Amino acid sequence: MRKLFVAGIILWSLCVSAEAEVRARFLFIGDIMVHDQQLEAAKSGDTYDFSPSFRRIKPLLKDAFLVGNLETVFAGTGKKLRYAGFPFFNTPDVFTENLSNDLGVDLLTLANNHIFDRGSAGARRTVRVLESADLSWVGLGLDDVPSNDAIALDNNGIRAAFINHTYGSNEWPKSRDVHLNVIASPDIRQSIARAKALSPDVIIALFHWGNEYHFRPNVHQKRAADWALSEGATLVVGTHPHVLQPVEVRIVSDEVKAVAWSLGNFVSFQRTLPRERSMILAAEFVKNDEGVTRLAALSMVPTYVVAPGRKRTEVTYAGSEESVIAGLDFGGLSRSTVKSLRGIGRAVLEFVGAQGRVDEYGFRVLWCEESGDVLPVSRRKSPR
Repeated sequence: MRKLFVAGIILWSLCVSAEAEVRARFLFIGDIMVHDQQLEAAKSGDTYDFSPSFRRIKPLLKDAFLVGNLETVFAGTGKKLRYAGFPFFNTPDVFTENLSNDLGVDLLTLANNHIFDRGSAGARRTVRVLESADLSWVGLGLDDVPSNDAIALDNNGIRAAFINHTYGSNEWPKSRDVHLNVIASPDIRQSIARAKALSPDVIIALFHWGNEYHFRPNVHQKRAADWALSEGATLVVGTHPHVLQPVEVRIVSDEVKAVAWSLGNFVSFQRTLPRERSMILAAEFVKNDEGVTRLAALSMVPTYVVAPGRKRTEVTYAGSEESVIAGLDFGGLSRSTVKSLRGIGRAVLEFVGAQGRVDEYGFRVLWCEESGDVLPVSRRKSPR
């Protein structure tokens, strides 16, 4: 059984203030991948420790409600199974401790093209391992969880329902005892109907879609986003292309909705530019005294994956806000690397159309209801 998560976070006020309003902030990160080089760097004797991957970025995620895309499985070892990276991922169970304790993840998406890398048995074991680590998940149907299901999680008084679908899978196991939520109009409609039945304040759609290494959404992404938003989702967040794609804010009849087409790789060993760069997306929702919830602000910070140990990867802040930099650790990185991070971050900020202003967390504003007519518009053709 999946748990109902209740999290208290520090409130932040960017655009408006009212005593009767309830505010909640959600953070989203992209693809969480573990390649062979990461496995080798994390291994010490018979144990593994992936915490160095997150030590530099951890302060930015403190006390946050965090959602990420798990693009690996926990299939265990034995019976010809071993830990491995691409193309058939299989990661040690201890990685869940790093995700929970070192990264602070609250929800993981499983509807992606690698969930069946080790068959339906691997997908089932992945669910058991996540639940043992008290990590919530969405994207599969099995046992008492129906296909195209949703999950509702409470964050500081705002109840968010999440749905998760993928364009497909690299592998399709012979056994169909595990249902993969796919991107199709009837499936999305059913998921959102299930989400509405959970009495949420807001519905968030998490889609695994698009063309790998393309910087713009394709027609299939646009169609799926339209389906989700028209059915009742307020925010759509995408993964899979392994590179960043723009953020779009839509305002129709005073209702604000948004699509982050792709967040890129949060952590991986894909070293070819611009697959090392990503962003952490923050969405603030506000519920008024009449119980109506709205999207109040979107903001982000640029990130970059450095490899100081050649095979070890570390997620690093790539912005230039001094208030943020003061609280982070850049020790062990060369001066040239630290200097280049600012240029990398600047390219990301221009690509996603971030504004010059920052919120109290040092995140750059993408859209804010205080200046609602200023929309994020890309100022570069790519994030590099």
